[in-house]
This record gives sequence, structure tokens and C-alpha cells, in this order.
Amino acid sequence: MSHSTQIFLQIKDPNVTLYDELTEEVVVKGKKSIVAHGKVTYKPKACEHCGCKNEHFSIVKHGTRSSTITLLPCSGMDTYLKLIKQRFKCKHCKKFFTAETDIVDKNCFIAKSVKLHVADQLFDEFT
Repeated sequence: MSHSTQIFLQIKDPNVTLYDELTEEVVVKGKKSIVAHGKVTYKPKACEHCGCKNEHFSIVKHGTRSSTITLLPCSGMDTYLKLIKQRFKCKHCKKFFTAETDIVDKNCFIAKSVKLHVADQLFDEFT
């Protein structure tokens, strides 16, 4: 993983690992785009559902889930992050939850930085 790629894409979450060898230039929705690939995983402190602390392997890894996140454009091209998120299972309540990152809100596929940029653009147009 390259630290410069994280800076280039403005990814500051230490739980996100980028795979530089998989970063590619592809056509998405008829436009030339940059697609970076990465993974987010960590050891959860507690279950999101029941609050059970992660002691004595009460929360275990249980597969992954993939999502494509829209990032700010780079070099005039649309930029996406194909992020593999770790899934977890709580042995106490038998429910599942997915690793989260501060790049994007829960259940959303548009990066927070994109939302802020759009809001800034709208604010500038009204002033």
C-alpha cells in the first residue's frame, strides 16, 4: 500500500488498506474513471446491536461485503473506491454487522468529502 495514494485520494482512516497494484483506469458509465481498491477491517470493541463487549472471541469475522464509493474527481476523471468491508457476527445476540469507515456515512455510497464539496459549490452560487 502506498501512503501517497491515500494522500491523493484523501483517505485518512487508518483501518482502510489500499491495494495500489489494483488501482486502474476503466470506463464507468461511459466515462474514463479511476478505480482504487481497498479493504476496511478492525477489531470491534462491542456489538452494534446488543452492546456486548468483544471479550473471549464473542465477536468473530464472518465474511466480507463489497461497496463502490464515489470519491472526488482526480485529474479530471471520476474516481471510485471499491471497498471490501469486513462483516462480523456477535455470538451473544447472533446478529451481524459490517465494519464502518469515516470516509462514508453508514448505508451510503457517496463519500462525505463529495457531499461537502457539493454543498460548498451551492453556497458559492448563492453568495
